[in-house]
Amino acid sequence: MDVIFYNLFSQAPGTDSGTQVALFAISTLLSCIALVVLARGNDLGWWAQILAIFAGPLVIALQYEASLLFYAVPALLAAAFGLWRFSRFEASGKFGRKVIVQGFSIKSLLIGLAFVVIFTALRMGRMLTEGFIFGDGNASIWMSFIAEATLVVAFIGIACGYRWAWLAATVAGIVYVAVLFGNNPALALLGLNVFQALVGIYGWISWRSLPVAGSADTAAAADVKYPPSPYSA
Repeated sequence: MDVIFYNLFSQAPGTDSGTQVALFAISTLLSCIALVVLARGNDLGWWAQILAIFAGPLVIALQYEASLLFYAVPALLAAAFGLWRFSRFEASGKFGRKVIVQGFSIKSLLIGLAFVVIFTALRMGRMLTEGFIFGDGNASIWMSFIAEATLVVAFIGIACGYRWAWLAATVAGIVYVAVLFGNNPALALLGLNVFQALVGIYGWISWRSLPVAGSADTAAAADVKYPPSPYSA
């Protein structure tokens, strides 16, 4: 089995590397679609991200690597959290939300970094408990896992209305592209991660015109505790 695929996709000997790469590619594509839709403040983006976790980490965990469940389940819960958190924003159209941007704070950044550490450790799974990750020549594994964890945390930040989370998604995509160029394993994923980086920039720019929490323009929206459900329209 190719060592590069083992490093990047945590496969055990004898598994189908092509299938796992395809599943990760589908998952990445769905995450990119989710980012595009969420940039427009649309709830459907969270369903796309939920499908992304099902199509990639969850299916791979159930079929090939059970330890990946420690990462897949929290990532799925993060997407579900985003769907719930967006429901607290005022409805705009059938599935749209009037997102209120939160101001940048050092506290939110530190919390985000802490979550990146947690999700990275969960992504490593048995590679961390067995000590494999600490071996020589595993820098690309660290970088790829940190990038994956950063993307999940970026979705959490987007759910809470933090505009800087779009930059986190952009950085995650750029880092993963750098890893793929360094190892050249699956060019199918390369284009998708470039797309992810571009979408992160697009979302960051799109949110610059949204109202900021605490401003006079958002006072009325903040009082709406139970906005009408877009799914009943």
